[in-house]
Amino acid sequence: MSSPVAALGRTNKKRFPKLKTVVIGNVVPQYTETAELASVKEQYKIIYIGRLVKKIKRPHLLIEAFSKLADAFPHWIVEIWGEGSNKSYQWMMKALIKRRRLSERIFFKGTTDDVASVLQTGDVFVFPSAFEGFGLTLAEAMSMGLSVVGCKSCVAANELIQDGVDGLLAEEGADGLAQSMGTLMKDQALRVKMGKAARASMRKYEASVIWTAWEDLLNTCSRR
Repeated sequence: MSSPVAALGRTNKKRFPKLKTVVIGNVVPQYTETAELASVKEQYKIIYIGRLVKKIKRPHLLIEAFSKLADAFPHWIVEIWGEGSNKSYQWMMKALIKRRRLSERIFFKGTTDDVASVLQTGDVFVFPSAFEGFGLTLAEAMSMGLSVVGCKSCVAANELIQDGVDGLLAEEGADGLAQSMGTLMKDQALRVKMGKAARASMRKYEASVIWTAWEDLLNTCSRR
């Protein structure tokens, strides 16, 4: 599990090895619906959901990675959901898309209040963040049963994703991201397998589990 508390816990363990630390994750929605990964489609979709922030979220890496794969996978598109205050960064990404001639393959979709419906239409969820607290959108995608790709160096991703089991952890940079994306894009059976495993792995973040963990911790502290 990873959260601001988890990051603090790891730091404290290094500085104070005898200090007892308890890590409790965030609540993740447990969707009744699931992504249709096993269906044969005319068009397959990669989804990104998050703020359009260059140094943290890094959606430009997804654009760069997809541009390396687009010719080999003509039936795939990318949807980028989210917004950001840095207009020059958004213009840079749009210029990159235009330069790579991908204006009909990569789409900026704005914001949504219905994350579940967006996720349900996807086939692969890509999480290119450099670092995060918990990575809630990644966890939500996994709960929806999507196959996922995160960066191996990102703490939130490398603690939510079991590499090769319920998702893939990519090496740093656009080349590494493209390699892991391509592995899932070319193999529908693998997407289905990892999507099911991802959905199951998120059950430990169900609301009753998390609130019980907090209650147990508070009860333990009150008895001391």
